[in-house]
Amino acid sequence: MTARTSMTRRRIGALALAGSAALVLSACTTPGSAFPDAAAQQSYMQDLAEARFELLSAQIGQAPDVIGSAYVHAVSGDLESHENDSVVLFGDPTASFSQDKGSADGDTVDIYHQAGVDYDLLLLGGELKELAPTEWVAVQTQYVAEEDAEGSLGPACVYPGISIACDIYTAVETTRSSGDGALSSVVVSMRNDGSSQISTSASLESVLAVGTLFDLPDDLVSSFSEDDLATLLPVTIFQNAEGGLVKMELSGTVESETKLQLQAGFEVSGTSTLEDLPTAPSGFDVTVIPAADQAAFWDRIEELRK
Repeated sequence: MTARTSMTRRRIGALALAGSAALVLSACTTPGSAFPDAAAQQSYMQDLAEARFELLSAQIGQAPDVIGSAYVHAVSGDLESHENDSVVLFGDPTASFSQDKGSADGDTVDIYHQAGVDYDLLLLGGELKELAPTEWVAVQTQYVAEEDAEGSLGPACVYPGISIACDIYTAVETTRSSGDGALSSVVVSMRNDGSSQISTSASLESVLAVGTLFDLPDDLVSSFSEDDLATLLPVTIFQNAEGGLVKMELSGTVESETKLQLQAGFEVSGTSTLEDLPTAPSGFDVTVIPAADQAAFWDRIEELRK
């Protein structure tokens, strides 16, 4: 198995997994806090969690100017998938640049999407240069926002890094609204500066229902029992004082017949500027892959990266 090369949700040679998640609040007594009874304490935690989730959902899918790190890892027996990308998002319309940090030397595929264009530029690593006479190739863009789609968190959810956070958040919300929610819990920790940490979970079933976070082989997915699908995977969410995303991570283990270890997340490390984007190559340095040949092109990259 190899790392995901494109935020198009086509993850090359990767494991994929999604699961349904649910959450129920469990309260922790805070020293120095006085609550008349347990019901009042739980109600307070419930209201606080709902307020923080509402702020997050309103902001997570909007087009931010951010620099961050994205990662997706899945291990099951001899099968492994690892992806580590640095991500830059800038402007409105959004330009994005994801640099592949996790592949073997020469197997990298960096992806540059210029704002407002209908194609993506791929920078091929050394071992992949046989695929084109130039280092850069152009393919039809996969970053087409569906802003009005039912249940959409916003246009930024199609872009690298943010797409992972949106998928995790969707799995958490699916779990919260499912019958499994009573098995889960959510705890909110507020800090003096107004920032917060939320500890919650998403079920394997709701992660699988999202369908775009992990790419697992069909035979592995079909082997999951009902107990496996009900496994709650821990999720941690960090927000700034305004409720915006700082970091979101899902990390856990499914104790199925073959142990499955999963980790995915996105962390914001700074504010981007135009200078953080690469210089666009000259047209003479770009090979255009016709639409009819793009599926075969991606298949060939997968073969070379195995």
